[in-house]
Amino acid sequence: MPNIFFLVLRRMRAPLITLILIYAISVLGLVLIPGVDSNGQPYRMDFFHAFYFISYTATTIGFGEVPYAFTYLQRMWVVVCIYLSVIGWAFGLGTLFAILQDKRFQQAVQLARFARKVRHITEPFFLICGYGQTGRLLGRQLEQRGLRFVVLENREERVNEVMFADYAFDVPAYAGDAASPEMLQLAGILHPQCRGVLALTGDEQVNLAIAISAYVLRPELVSVCRAKTHAVAENMASFGTNRIVNMFDAVGQRFRMALHAPQTSRLWSVLSAFQGEPLPPLVRPPRGHWVVVGYGRFGHAIRAALDAEGSTVTVIDLAPPDDLPREACVVGLGVDAATLKSAGLERAVGIVACIDHDANNLSAIATARQLKPELFVVARQNLAMNHVLFDAFRADVTVVRSEVVAQECLRAMTTPTLARFMELIQLRSEVWAAALLREIDSLCDGTVPDNWVVELNSAHQGAMYALMMAPQPPLTLRHLLLDPQSPERQLACMPLLLIQGEQEILLPPPETALHFGDRLLFVGQPSARRDQQATVNQYRLIDYVRTGIEPPAGWLFRKLADRRQRHAEARVAAEEELGGLH
Repeated sequence: MPNIFFLVLRRMRAPLITLILIYAISVLGLVLIPGVDSNGQPYRMDFFHAFYFISYTATTIGFGEVPYAFTYLQRMWVVVCIYLSVIGWAFGLGTLFAILQDKRFQQAVQLARFARKVRHITEPFFLICGYGQTGRLLGRQLEQRGLRFVVLENREERVNEVMFADYAFDVPAYAGDAASPEMLQLAGILHPQCRGVLALTGDEQVNLAIAISAYVLRPELVSVCRAKTHAVAENMASFGTNRIVNMFDAVGQRFRMALHAPQTSRLWSVLSAFQGEPLPPLVRPPRGHWVVVGYGRFGHAIRAALDAEGSTVTVIDLAPPDDLPREACVVGLGVDAATLKSAGLERAVGIVACIDHDANNLSAIATARQLKPELFVVARQNLAMNHVLFDAFRADVTVVRSEVVAQECLRAMTTPTLARFMELIQLRSEVWAAALLREIDSLCDGTVPDNWVVELNSAHQGAMYALMMAPQPPLTLRHLLLDPQSPERQLACMPLLLIQGEQEILLPPPETALHFGDRLLFVGQPSARRDQQATVNQYRLIDYVRTGIEPPAGWLFRKLADRRQRHAEARVAAEEELGGLH
């Protein structure tokens, strides 16, 4: 990173030398030219008075002639000095203004300001590389969770969007090359408060470079990278990337789950959606013949899911795919009735519009519904700003690219234990998933709940006090489900997963005893999360929910309470001893 001060000095070298020479010549002339004092005696001005006079004359302040009135020769020299100084200052100020307007200088100033803001961050933060639709969604979700983040984006107009966004805190952002390790260091990848890096740029080679830099510079750092092809994803995995997000693989996995386990698929969607949104509806894609319009990576993933579940597929694409038989493909754009009919739309149960352009997807859906209104419709929405149009079409499933990637990234960053729980629920029955969905629905009044992880370690003082200092009564899961202000009330949350060493317990019962190092995944309302955090962080509150007795607050009252307890124990011991003698 360039030093701004020396950068300015280097560019101002010629103007400063010019001004120094003008001042030196002007001062020397006034010292050498003889003058006359108030008594008519000859005198010569000293260097101090000469420099003082030139200083205020060259800056057009003009206090007058000092220390005595000038002779004609002195005044002629002062006229020359005035014009010379005007030329010198004009040269210097012109060069300075040119420096301030120079694009490279402005970038250097912005980079220095950006690096300074990152250095002064004192809270945990994430580094987001790429501020497109996915980056904006993640920024909002991290803000809701009270987590700070830094943005590194190649396009300057997107950086300006960060500056004008109404985030609750100042977000450092810079338009730079995220593939550069030096730039990543300035963005805080080595900062002790950096908790993870997200590579979300549109160029997967840049994302790969970010993954390599994160692995080399900080191997323990959480890294989440977006990939478009399996080759790059495998390369990222070789460098220890914690989570590789492929939007098309994620969509294919979810669609296949919806085909054979709709309740589990809905539970997956509920736990993946953004907190506060309405609960996703139950989606039951029918089995039978499907028409897929567009055979890019999205179309490949959907066709693979349909094939795996025994459905037949006809693909409509401008270029005949090499991996499909000719009878399973129709050449065309898929927005006209003739092409759709030739693909077997009249006998189809569903249509998937997954072209890269939203206008073509909407056109294909409109034409298909005119031919067969009862079709099950899956629509791909490429741009978030077109949500009004897609909402008006009321497709059965609308896949928004940025939301899918943002949900996968958020789960990997903030609650990695949730990823394990979502793997485990795929082994459970549909009845189990439906019962859990009913509990979540009643818990959060039809909105997507918050989810969080509590790890019983030294970071939580209250939990450590209950486990180590005051183990009686033993700490159980029930204690973490009680309101710390009114222990007779339950918090609006429920445990989903308890990890005790190598043991994983789904939906653990409230009587489960807790131990040091346990990890608990909860789901519930944000207010319950705040209350529970207060319980595990304050020994007074955790004692209150365990015993039902509110402990003294101050140091003096705690001492008095301890003293009374010791006296009571001594009295009981004495009475027992006397009883034994009798």
